[in-house]
Amino acid sequence: MNKLLLIGASLLIISAAGPAHTGYAAGLGGLGGIGGLGGLGGLPRLPGPALPPVVNRATGTLGQAVDAAAGQARQVVDNVGRPPLPNAFEADARGARVVRGEVLAVSPSAAGLAAAQGLNFQILRQENLGGLNIGITVLRPPPGMNASDALAALRMADPAGTYDYNHIYDPSADAAVAVAAIAGEGSAGIDAQSIRIGMVDGGVDVRHPDLRRVKIVTANLAGAGAGPASEHGTAVASVIAGCGGEIRGALPCAAIYAADVYGGVATGGSAEAVARGIAWVAAQGVPVINVSLVGPANALLEAVTRAVLARGHVIVAAGGNDGPATPIEYPAAYDGVIAVTSVNTAHQVQIDANQGPQLAFAAIGVDVPAAIPGKTYKRFTGTSFAVPVVAAWFALKLAHPDNAAAAAAYRELQNQAIDLGDPGRDPVFGWGFLDRPGSQRLSVSSK
Repeated sequence: MNKLLLIGASLLIISAAGPAHTGYAAGLGGLGGIGGLGGLGGLPRLPGPALPPVVNRATGTLGQAVDAAAGQARQVVDNVGRPPLPNAFEADARGARVVRGEVLAVSPSAAGLAAAQGLNFQILRQENLGGLNIGITVLRPPPGMNASDALAALRMADPAGTYDYNHIYDPSADAAVAVAAIAGEGSAGIDAQSIRIGMVDGGVDVRHPDLRRVKIVTANLAGAGAGPASEHGTAVASVIAGCGGEIRGALPCAAIYAADVYGGVATGGSAEAVARGIAWVAAQGVPVINVSLVGPANALLEAVTRAVLARGHVIVAAGGNDGPATPIEYPAAYDGVIAVTSVNTAHQVQIDANQGPQLAFAAIGVDVPAAIPGKTYKRFTGTSFAVPVVAAWFALKLAHPDNAAAAAAYRELQNQAIDLGDPGRDPVFGWGFLDRPGSQRLSVSSK
C-alpha cells in the first residue's frame, strides 16, 4: 500500500490525567478544565488564503471566484466556512478524511502516555474536559510518520489503550436553491422565547433579519475569534428559531447556544472540535443539542456523547445523505442519540437519505426554506434540516437535562408519530413522522 508522506504531523491523545489547557478564556462553568472554549487560543492557526475567502453561493462548495475590483482569483470556502487546504488531510483505512497526522486516544493510562513519549512524540497542547472526566493531549510524532502509522504504533505500544483518528465531520445537507423571499413559512402558535436549545454546527449570521430577535450565544471551538458566519450554520439556526418576516423556525425566537465547530479553518469539523462543541453546549446546562453533522465512528466522539447523554441531555442528529444503502452515520448511530431522517411534504423519504435500525423519527427535510448570510434565503434538502423539528419537540418537553424526562418525551413522541413505513419502528422512517410544533397532529405538553 502506498503511504502518504507526512509533513508536520501531530498526534492527539485524550487523557483524563492531562492538565487543563491554559490558553482558553475562563467561563465554561461545569466543564472546568475546558475553560471558555470560544477562543481555542492554544491551537495553531492553519495558513489562510492570500485574499479573504468567500462563499460560492451558486454551488456551496470549494472553488475559485474572481474579484471584480482587483481582477484576481480568490479562494472560496464551503458552506460551513472552511477554506481549501488539501495538504491538511489524509485518509484512514476506509478512505474517510482525517486531519493529517493527528491521532486521538481516549483516557490513556499513565503508561500509555509514557509509551507515546518513549516513541519520541512531542507534546503540543493539553486540556481537560473536567465535567466529563476526559482529557486531551496533542502530540507530534517523529518526522515522516503519518496518522495511520502513528495510530498503529500507539496500538502496538499500548494494546489496552483506545486510539483513533481525528476524523472530519461534514454538514448533512444536499443541494440548495436561492430564493428571493419565503414569507409565511414556519410554526404557528408557539411561544418559545423562554426555551433554550443547543446546536453544534458552523458559524451563525446573528445579524440576519430573521435571527436578530433570537438570543444566540456563540463559541468558536475550532479557530480563533468569533469565527465567520456560515451558510449551513445560519440556515440550521433559522430553521430552529427564526422569528423574522420570512422564516419562522420550529421554535420561533428560542434562545440558541451555538457551538461553531468549523471556525473558519480548513480542518474545522474535526472529531476533536465536534466533541468540544457537544461538551460546551452541555456545560451551559442546555438540555437538547441539535447536531446536523455526519461522519464515521470515532472513539473520542463516542466517549463525549455517552458522557453527555448520561447526564440527562438529549442529542438529536442527522442520519446522513449518502443513499439508502448507506448505514446511519455518526453521531446519530450511537446508542441513545435520536437519529433523524428526512421526508418531503408528501411524507416520501428523501431519495438519498441513509437508512438503518437506529432511525428514531422522520421530519420535513426536503425543500426547506432557510436564511443564509447576507440577508438572503435558500431552500435546502438534507437530513440536516429535519433534525431541528425533532430537536424542537424535545426542547419543548425538557426544561433541564433529566434522564427520566428525556425517556418520557421519547415515549410520548414515539406514540404520537405518524407511522409511515412498516408497522412500528422501521429502518426507513424510524417510529414515523413528526410535524413542526403547533401542528394539529401534535400538541405541546406543559413542562
